[in-house]
Amino acid sequence: MRLPNRPLLRYGLIGLAIGALLLVPRIFVNLYAAAERTSVLQSIAQASTDDEAIERFARWAAGYWDASEKKDVWNYLRKLPPPFRPDKEPVSFLSAGGQCSEFVSAARWVLGDRCEIVRHDLFFPVTGHSAVSLRLADGRWVFIDPFYGLIFKAGDKLLNLKSLRTRLAAGDGLLRYAVALHKAPAIGLYAELLRTADGREGETVDIWIDLPVAGHARWTLGKKNKDWRDAQRAGIDAELTSHFFYLGKRFPAEFRFHYRLPKDGLAYELRFHLVEPADVRKLPKFSTTPIIKGRTVSFQLGADSRVLTADSARLRKYTWQAIDWFEVVALQTN
Repeated sequence: MRLPNRPLLRYGLIGLAIGALLLVPRIFVNLYAAAERTSVLQSIAQASTDDEAIERFARWAAGYWDASEKKDVWNYLRKLPPPFRPDKEPVSFLSAGGQCSEFVSAARWVLGDRCEIVRHDLFFPVTGHSAVSLRLADGRWVFIDPFYGLIFKAGDKLLNLKSLRTRLAAGDGLLRYAVALHKAPAIGLYAELLRTADGREGETVDIWIDLPVAGHARWTLGKKNKDWRDAQRAGIDAELTSHFFYLGKRFPAEFRFHYRLPKDGLAYELRFHLVEPADVRKLPKFSTTPIIKGRTVSFQLGADSRVLTADSARLRKYTWQAIDWFEVVALQTN
């Protein structure tokens, strides 16, 4: 086909052709995801109870994403400009985005007409994680984790985390309730459930960090190198929290950090040394007035004050400052 000699018309046709080509990924992904969704819905429709329907979805999701080799391909399409970018739900459905939180969007796309679905945030001693909580028609909350390949059941009923934690605290074993959804479920993480803080989307999660400073005149975490990654690694290795590398609201979840000192009759100074100069607009609300000097935010806690609380509720999402390293110094002896 020969293009017209008029320059404006020629360039216009070329632009339309390029635009049409850029729309192909969006159309393909939306149609492909819709076909997969129809297949899943047909399987769910055969379930006799809501519990069975959700378990069918969880098994499909865990198996599909565990076996899929195309996750990165789908995610590249997110980088296209808005007019050509595929819809969020289909991409989440096909990829899980490489992120556990994507399962919430996928579950809403499939099960949203059947039940209420929210993100469920967990703060294990060594990592943070998001799974899915669903409220059924009878009002019960249940919990599924397709990302780590687990659900928890008592008989033919799915459990929620509160119920599971109560049973574990009473002495029941985790394996009595855990059901694997694929070959390598992360059962080891959930073995730490009694030490894990959690909350559904919109709830405030309280994370308690017991600082192991007893017997130390000075205790440090991380290296003085203007890099937050070693602070995060050190927090994980010490099994304190995987979130020991920032102050503020690094993630969408609402939580309060409580840094707890031992009851040893000593006064301490807690010092957060930041990567960049401290910006009060990005700092959480503290239970003790901070002393701010350059990149250091410090707090003095007397012998009768054992907890420093940092509450980020007032901050917008992703308003935070990275921690370079952290130290605690004993100020007096008994």
